Amino acid sequence: MYSPFFDKKGQPLSIDKIKYGHLSQLVDCDEGHHVEYKLLLEDGGKAQLAKEITSFANCEGGWLIIGIDDKTKKIQPIDKQDYSQRIGKIATRISPMPEFSTRFLASPDNKRTGVLVVYVYEGKNAPYICNGSVYVRSGSSKEPIKPADRGNIEYLYERSKEYQKNIDNFCKRDFYYAYNNILQRKATYPIANIYLKNVSSKYSNFFNLYTNRDKFIDFIKLKNDIFEHISYSMNSIIFMHKFIFPGSNSGTFIFEFFYDWSCKITMPIGLSNDTEKSAYQEYYINLGFDEEKVNKFNLVSGSDIFNALFAGMLLFEQIAKQYKLQEKDYAFCMELENAGEVVPFFYGNKYEEYVQKYGIPYAHKENNKSKIIYLKDYPKIHFNEMSGSLIADDLGAAFGFRSDCVFEILQDANKRYIE
Repeated sequence: MYSPFFDKKGQPLSIDKIKYGHLSQLVDCDEGHHVEYKLLLEDGGKAQLAKEITSFANCEGGWLIIGIDDKTKKIQPIDKQDYSQRIGKIATRISPMPEFSTRFLASPDNKRTGVLVVYVYEGKNAPYICNGSVYVRSGSSKEPIKPADRGNIEYLYERSKEYQKNIDNFCKRDFYYAYNNILQRKATYPIANIYLKNVSSKYSNFFNLYTNRDKFIDFIKLKNDIFEHISYSMNSIIFMHKFIFPGSNSGTFIFEFFYDWSCKITMPIGLSNDTEKSAYQEYYINLGFDEEKVNKFNLVSGSDIFNALFAGMLLFEQIAKQYKLQEKDYAFCMELENAGEVVPFFYGNKYEEYVQKYGIPYAHKENNKSKIIYLKDYPKIHFNEMSGSLIADDLGAAFGFRSDCVFEILQDANKRYIE
């Protein structure tokens, strides 16, 4: 990301780091491919502003700085208002709506006036169209792409396809436990995965500093003390429920947090031991189910699986609250691997009532993966509600449950452990 603002060490500053004093650096920065000055937000009209935003989104992003004379670079303060909402309404003229951030830098002499800085991010869903035309930057101006210039249009579509490919690739498990087949790198036991991908163009250099990584790790430890081992990969911090030696046959709950604020939660579903399996089988047989059929099921503790993934989602929610992550910046996906004929068992009256009414729920599919959901398309969804939604709509359905019954079955089963 290009920035006309720099810190004392010469490092470029993102929009959330700049202050009023940094505006003096613009004296040597002319309008161009990445920067445009305006005396007033809507100089030239709302349609003109929409075209300028479109041109930045279709290129590498850019800065709109309002309250500065483009010829003299002198500050001409504007009144403080809710500009983010005004720009948002204007940006509705653009399809799809591009991503931008605003920052009002109040004047030290009069906090009611100052300079508005708008950063339009490089669009990932290009091409962006305004009033039927695709605008791009040409020097310090915006120009519509001519119908004959198919090269630019195709480039924008390819950029969008590459963006989608990156999201699809993220929503795959890349943490491998012990393998039965080392050559194929394939686990043969059930595994549940949750993917939370940051799809926003906004990014922070927060994790570039090890001091910030340490603060983040301390926060995780404060919120959840189950992790025995913490390690790094090239682009993430990996929190393990227990340490695994290379070649070990053990599995462990993994909470992996990436430096771009994405997250993967991985949970191996351990099949029950002989004692547990016998108890579960006896339970179903006593309810009148066929013994031969029951003995063929792969039985697991539903409470252990559901509670672990529920806790992982709650931890992500706590991170989101602490670091002010926004729902609209994320895509969500869930995957269940190698789960054919796995039956999650729950203690409690609610589960017994469910089984007697609907039969024994189990995973009919060997591999079950939800579609990638972009939370910006569901403005009423909040992180603090996603855990319950995950249990009911995704994990429960993958194991053959009606979604309107799962959460109360889990709550009822958990009472046994509390009591």
